[in-house]
Amino acid sequence: MKKRTRYISRVLMLLYIAAVCLLCFADIRTDIGVNSTLLGIPADKIVHFTMFLPFPALMYAAFHRQERKPARFIVFMLATLIAGAAAGAGIEIIQQMTGYRSCDIMDFRADCLGLLAGAVLTTIYGAASKKW
Repeated sequence: MKKRTRYISRVLMLLYIAAVCLLCFADIRTDIGVNSTLLGIPADKIVHFTMFLPFPALMYAAFHRQERKPARFIVFMLATLIAGAAAGAGIEIIQQMTGYRSCDIMDFRADCLGLLAGAVLTTIYGAASKKW
């Protein structure tokens, strides 16, 4: 991957992390849509799923070396899943310490499902494009 593309990917990763932190730690006191659901799924769980969905693809673009070795790709994806799950757990723990947010295991579950879906999509892309 070209140096410029890798640089842009890393900047996007940093912007993504900043946006997730803003969404997770900002003191937003509004009740708009908090109790709404989509297909029976609470809206806040959909937000958590959606926030973590791009994490594997962004990690892949920013840090994976395309060496055409599927085993390294799988190890990279597993490390990405572990890092994402640790971030999700850390977010929930920190939210519990604030006076204006709450810790919810179901939020963490939605984070992990988003990570898993993102990893599957990224793996399909890597296999289809042969950019392991």
